[in-house]
Amino acid sequence: MDSRDKKRAEEKERLMKQVLGTKRAYEKDGSDTSVTLSNDTDAEEGKTAAESSTFENTMRSADETLNALKEVLTRQASDLQHLSNEKKRMDDADQALHETVYGTPKVETSDVDRLQKDLEQDYGVEPEVKKDIDSGKVFSSVQEELMKKLSGNDEAIKSLCSAFRRPYVMGRESDRAENVILVTGPKGSGRHSCLTMMADALKERQVIASSEVYTIDMSLYQSGSQEQIFLQDLYKALNGNGSIVCFENFETGFPSFLRMIDSLVCNGKVILNKRYVLSRGILIENQTGLVKEAVDSLNAAGKYLVFMTSRGNSAVQDAFGAGFVYHILDTVNFTAIDENGMREIIDAKMTALIDRAQQHLKIQVNADQSLKDWIIASYDKTNGADAVASMFDDFYICISQEVLSDNASSASQCTLTCRNGSASGTLDGREFSIVRSRTSEEELKDINAQLDAVVGLEQVKSYIRSLQDHIRVQQLRRQQGMKVSEVSKHMIFTGNPGTGKTTIARLVSRYMKAIGALSQGQLVEVTRGDLVAQYVGQTAPLTMGVIKSALGGVLFIDEAYALYRGKDDSFGLECIDTLVKAMEDHRNDLIVILAGYKKEMSVFLESNSGLKSRFPNIIDFADYSGEELQKIADSIAHSKGYVIADDAEKPLQQYFDKVQSVNAAEAGNGRLARNVVEEAILKQSGRLVAHPDSRMEELLLDDFDLTVKVQPPKEDSLTF
Repeated sequence: MDSRDKKRAEEKERLMKQVLGTKRAYEKDGSDTSVTLSNDTDAEEGKTAAESSTFENTMRSADETLNALKEVLTRQASDLQHLSNEKKRMDDADQALHETVYGTPKVETSDVDRLQKDLEQDYGVEPEVKKDIDSGKVFSSVQEELMKKLSGNDEAIKSLCSAFRRPYVMGRESDRAENVILVTGPKGSGRHSCLTMMADALKERQVIASSEVYTIDMSLYQSGSQEQIFLQDLYKALNGNGSIVCFENFETGFPSFLRMIDSLVCNGKVILNKRYVLSRGILIENQTGLVKEAVDSLNAAGKYLVFMTSRGNSAVQDAFGAGFVYHILDTVNFTAIDENGMREIIDAKMTALIDRAQQHLKIQVNADQSLKDWIIASYDKTNGADAVASMFDDFYICISQEVLSDNASSASQCTLTCRNGSASGTLDGREFSIVRSRTSEEELKDINAQLDAVVGLEQVKSYIRSLQDHIRVQQLRRQQGMKVSEVSKHMIFTGNPGTGKTTIARLVSRYMKAIGALSQGQLVEVTRGDLVAQYVGQTAPLTMGVIKSALGGVLFIDEAYALYRGKDDSFGLECIDTLVKAMEDHRNDLIVILAGYKKEMSVFLESNSGLKSRFPNIIDFADYSGEELQKIADSIAHSKGYVIADDAEKPLQQYFDKVQSVNAAEAGNGRLARNVVEEAILKQSGRLVAHPDSRMEELLLDDFDLTVKVQPPKEDSLTF
């Protein structure tokens, strides 16, 4: 430290002592009770001139700082006053505008109320739940309300209200679910609607915090690699504001995940086999060792766990076991809605349709009794209320289309009725159908024409057509609520390349959609590379992704035998197991067709015991004869705008006969015919340049190369 800094420090220390050590005018010591006033002159006595000057400079600097601070505060006060005046002016203008538009003064919301509203909107904060309720009175009113809204299942509604009231009567266990409830009943019996209405009614009465019903579809989790996704969904359901967690399709759930649900019911919690942490509300696996706030278990405290099935009580026993069944205290059985109940539903749907048309289409709709009778006779009894709802959706779409086509006015009247055994409507004197048929007769006619155009394969075409009558009869039985006798529609196509397997598969998908056996009718064509992954844990999700894309249609697996490469091919075996399970779970809306060589397919069917029984329809595609290939060549030429000259027909057929006799598998069957025609078209182009007066659409014998190029199969190769 130099002399200047040292002197400055000493001076600073002296001034501090002087300021802190000097008595103020209001201070007094213990012996003198009088007030002593002091002035600057007295304070400065005995100081040197230099000391006095330094002190004055210090005080002057402090005064300047204080004055600057006062100026800043004064400016801020002025700015605040300006902002306050501006806010008042804008509020007055807003109030005047509100009174002008609405005719009433605007009710101001306090900052606290506004903050509370924002929190509820952004973070799902719900009103406080009532701690003490008169459960008998509350659930009696809920039961009465649900019975008015849902017809035909009064006993089920009564049982469901009793199940939700149970914890208020028996008392709660802080570490367990409020109740475990099994809900059974056929599709379309109102199970989901009743549960949703129950949540709404309890929320309205502040019995539960939220009306949200969390649904966990167990069929979505089909492999151990999806564990984190499953736990994330389960955590969200168990820790959300909603009090009801509904589990569906547990009959097809992955075993390890079912064991977790079993533990949740029987023990009240699930002990996780990995350490998880929360990241922005999402459960993720911790990879960094010990953490302060790890999640090592999930519990069902405060939740109603509802298990829904259409297969009866035995489905629970099969999926979870006797211990699980012991903890189910309430079983709610929904039954198919009878005719009286369905008529009430139809009346409610008709009222909703009339209101919807009035609001959006701006037309008046009315319906006579004949339409309601037609609905009762025609709706799919196996889908119950869901089928009726779907019919009314179709009615509205057809009416909307008619309005769009003619731009109907608000004075237009639309009458819905039944004529000639079908539902129809009349708008401004024009009659139109209000049925959107799930089976298209025109599509079926077109498919049959294409099937007829396929050369050969008479056995294949005969089998496909034989399915039509059976499927239609079963559909009629299903609509009447009768038992159906389903036959397996999965197929195996065997044969050499080019025998038409893919072409027929494409027609099968369209055909099954046209006759109502499939809901969508798309063809998803894949090979091993699309189904089998390269790393552990990825094959099952990959396979399931492909299967989901094919639901409602046909999954066509070409060279299917490549899925199995021996007992050590764990990835291939995992794919096959996933495929077999999915075929069972979705047997009503998925057709799987496996294609490949005959011998290899026989070996492949032995790789999984469930494969052979699920593919009873083995269809062999024989190699084409020379005559059939000649017809295929004619068809290909015609599709490209050419004709084969008459004098070339017989030599071409003889060529095809010879090639097929040498090695049909290598020649490619139908691909051989395509290649021959395309090569002839190229050669014809050169001929036309040299002879421009020739017919451009005609393929002459000289345009065809009839040299046999294929080699006989080797002795150790496979022949079919």
